Amino acid sequence: MPTQITILDGALGTLLCDTTSPEASTSPLWSSIDLLHNPGRLTDVHAQYIKAGAGCIETATYQLCRETLVRGGVSDEDQMRRICHAAMRLAVDATKGLEPTANNASVALSLGPFGMCLHPSQEYSGVYPSPYNADSQDAVDALEKWHRDRLQAFKEASSDVFEQMDTLAFETVPYKRIDEITAIRRVVDSDEFKGKKAWISMVYTEIPSEETIKDITAEVFKALPPNSAQRGIGINCTKLEDLREIVKTYSKTTKDMGIGNEDVFLVLYPDGGLTYDVNTKTWSDENGIAEVEKWCKLLVDVVEEAANEGCWSEIIIGGCCKTTPEHIAQLSKIARAM
Repeated sequence: MPTQITILDGALGTLLCDTTSPEASTSPLWSSIDLLHNPGRLTDVHAQYIKAGAGCIETATYQLCRETLVRGGVSDEDQMRRICHAAMRLAVDATKGLEPTANNASVALSLGPFGMCLHPSQEYSGVYPSPYNADSQDAVDALEKWHRDRLQAFKEASSDVFEQMDTLAFETVPYKRIDEITAIRRVVDSDEFKGKKAWISMVYTEIPSEETIKDITAEVFKALPPNSAQRGIGINCTKLEDLREIVKTYSKTTKDMGIGNEDVFLVLYPDGGLTYDVNTKTWSDENGIAEVEKWCKLLVDVVEEAANEGCWSEIIIGGCCKTTPEHIAQLSKIARAM
């Protein structure tokens, strides 16, 4: 079966910070801050990405959960539900706009890892407090409850709109936290959610050992339950130059596990090639790949190699931090020629 290529959208948070919503950079809600006062800004960004060629857009919910809402000044339960509903509704409505491609776009519910709710956030370190802090049964149980409660909160906010979420996108999971992958798998494999297409995407601060990448891949795909929707593995918020080696091990391990390509897919949305300096609070192009055409060409090279492995039914490609509708438009153009 040939591999389908789907274009994902690009960054929400950094795009908002750089354009209409600089306050997002200091808010515990990040890209969700506009849901409180300026939802039209999010509507505009969703529309920009669809116009650029995205066949899948993500909701502005990455950092939206009870903990961040409370820190953002929202403690009323009804208001929390309204905000969760609005985030999903905005994305769904964007796919029903006037653009010819809009009706074909799907929506992924963006769900950050447990580390994103901490202050300061810990997606990159994976250092969590007790009882989430150890690779133990207690940590897995605690992480499972946290992810399940959060996902159910979106469903309870509006079951009708939740059903229109085509995919559950668990993203920026620290690669060292295989226990969190286990916890997420328990949630998505449950009878309540196994009918939803889902992906688990890791953030890599370095290229780990091949054995570690194999263990991650095996944990994402082992013992897929009967009659479940497709499951995906991904890489996001990671340096583009690190993708190729990790993806090769993803592909090899998936084939070694004997999984049919109709059951699994790959998601790649690296950062835009810029490096953030925490001291100067500035971005720089240290590796010379932030130029849009160069960035797109390097990503597509990795995608073509992965597609040739024949183990993925679909490869979803887009961008993370510092990518823009310009990146997605160029990526869409190149992908159409593949």
